Amino acid sequence: MKKKLISLMLAGVMGAAMLAGCGGGSSAAPADSSAAPAEGGEEAAEGGEAEASAIDFNEDPYEIAITLIGLNESNNDLDKVEEELNKITLEKINATVDIQPLFIGDMGTTTTMGIAGGEKMDIVTVGLVYSLSNAVSDGVLLPLDDLLAERGADAVKVTERVAPAQKIEGVTYALSGYPYAAMSGGFVYNKTLADEWNIDMHDMMTWEELTKAAEICKEHGMYFTKYGNSSQLNLKFESGFDVFGASGDFGVLMDPANSSTIENVYATDKFYEYCVRNKEWFDKGYLPADQMTDTTAVQQMFANQQLFCTSTAYTPDQIAAWVSNDFEVGMVMMADPILSTGGAVEMMLGIASSSERPDKCMDLLNLIYADKDVANLLNFGVEGLDYVKVEGTENVITTEGTTNADHSGYYTSFSHFGDPTTRHIVAPLTDSYPEDVKKFNDECAVSKAFGYSFKSDMYSTEAAAVSAVLAEKLPMLNAGQVSDVRAAVDDLVASLEQAGINDIIAGNQEQLDAYLAG
Repeated sequence: MKKKLISLMLAGVMGAAMLAGCGGGSSAAPADSSAAPAEGGEEAAEGGEAEASAIDFNEDPYEIAITLIGLNESNNDLDKVEEELNKITLEKINATVDIQPLFIGDMGTTTTMGIAGGEKMDIVTVGLVYSLSNAVSDGVLLPLDDLLAERGADAVKVTERVAPAQKIEGVTYALSGYPYAAMSGGFVYNKTLADEWNIDMHDMMTWEELTKAAEICKEHGMYFTKYGNSSQLNLKFESGFDVFGASGDFGVLMDPANSSTIENVYATDKFYEYCVRNKEWFDKGYLPADQMTDTTAVQQMFANQQLFCTSTAYTPDQIAAWVSNDFEVGMVMMADPILSTGGAVEMMLGIASSSERPDKCMDLLNLIYADKDVANLLNFGVEGLDYVKVEGTENVITTEGTTNADHSGYYTSFSHFGDPTTRHIVAPLTDSYPEDVKKFNDECAVSKAFGYSFKSDMYSTEAAAVSAVLAEKLPMLNAGQVSDVRAAVDDLVASLEQAGINDIIAGNQEQLDAYLAG
């Protein structure tokens, strides 16, 4: 159960985070950077490294401290992973690696205080709950462009399609853990029961089709899903929005591929209709009656087969995070995929401003993107110990049958290292994944705001007030537990406007217009 809970927490937390859009506090990317992904995406050479002339093998090896973001994994095999990793890094870049596990909730505090206090930090993680923009504002990151030009050719090549999103005011400060960052929203569901109960789950389901599926689940005594007690904009998981702020606090591009107009999503007909549907679902018994008071995580309820499905981010690899030993899992996509800044900046690696050897840090960053063995060790641990190859496949792995089946050996809930098209593939994904993710990204729409992030620091008072309103009023609408949907939505909108959301959106629109104008 521990394995499933951690995996499902990853999916839920990352799903919510990855579709959250551009976080607050960011500045716009440079005026001359493209708003479309770079062409190419040619593979980095296997085993690539910084130019040999740049590596001084006569000096003592430098130890590079790198953060590993997770929940509460024990990582009992950490020493073994470092030992195998250092065999490669000593030979290729004359450095060793010290992996430093860090609880996700402590990212910002530990990073800022550690750097200010002179603790040993070299490569740090930003994104997730500690945005790139905040990290830059806090002064914890070094600019990378010169180092990338001198020693980071492979890293540049792998991340080129998301390069605009890696910049703050024209300067690159971190490298994306999601170089293939296109995503959509969707539902993950219990395929075993869907097959047994003849529920037709397919991509781009209408709300009427979802309602029909919910009725079948009710007939079999199972709740369809759960939204209750959530102050998130859950509608984003069913729509192709580009969301600014965790829940549209700073506005939303409703049709990001075709329009650059930022709107208050809560004042739109689409949000009202979503709330009407949720009330209908609650009144008909499709949603748990106690969802406002039951603190059981939706991910755990899905794992326990108390829910048929739950909303999540949709990417070609997301299903691997929801795998269950008890039932087969399926996913459906609810909107066309979109490439946005928010997806690219969700997990990033940067160099700490206090690092004694930024040059060696860049050597390791470059190696992570160039050498699949390095990426595999950092992502998955040691083969034969922490995972095994799936028989009959070329590159698919599993922890099943290993001592790491409960993720007690080596595991990271959140960090992503290297090129996902060359490193190992986690079951139930197949060897087709590299081509699948490339196709998914090549065919996706691109947000008109790609590469742009909102500089929100001048609106901190309004942002706090907006967040407080959403925390108070959105859960009941998500849960469908309001007596009058129209009155409740109108009250929410009025409260948001009083808190200053229109001023925030106006400021965001002004910055975006300036960015697009170049």
